[in-house]
Amino acid sequence: MSLAPILEETLIKRSQQKKRTSPLNYKERVFVLTKSKLTYYELRAEKRFKKGSVDLQRIRCVEIVKNNTTIIPCQNKYPFQVIHDAITLYIFAPSNESRSVWVQNLKEGQWDSLDTYFI
Repeated sequence: MSLAPILEETLIKRSQQKKRTSPLNYKERVFVLTKSKLTYYELRAEKRFKKGSVDLQRIRCVEIVKNNTTIIPCQNKYPFQVIHDAITLYIFAPSNESRSVWVQNLKEGQWDSLDTYFI
């Protein structure tokens, strides 16, 4: 069943700044990975509100972000990126192990659809 969660964890997502005037901020989101989608939710008073979703077949690249100089202004210090369409989604995991698990599972779920393999 493609709706069954493969992974589910509270991670931090950086704003995508789709407008030039939008502020750069970091929000805690519940991320759920299934066989077909990566979906993230806002958690309010024990209810989830869907904030975004990416079909795995639209993902072009998943990679760990190397960060040697920039200070990360959120409590999760292990970034990775998911590139789909013309959008880069920056996600921050609470540990290196968590980040590795997410990156590995995202790669396994979408390699058939890649035009180019980056990593």
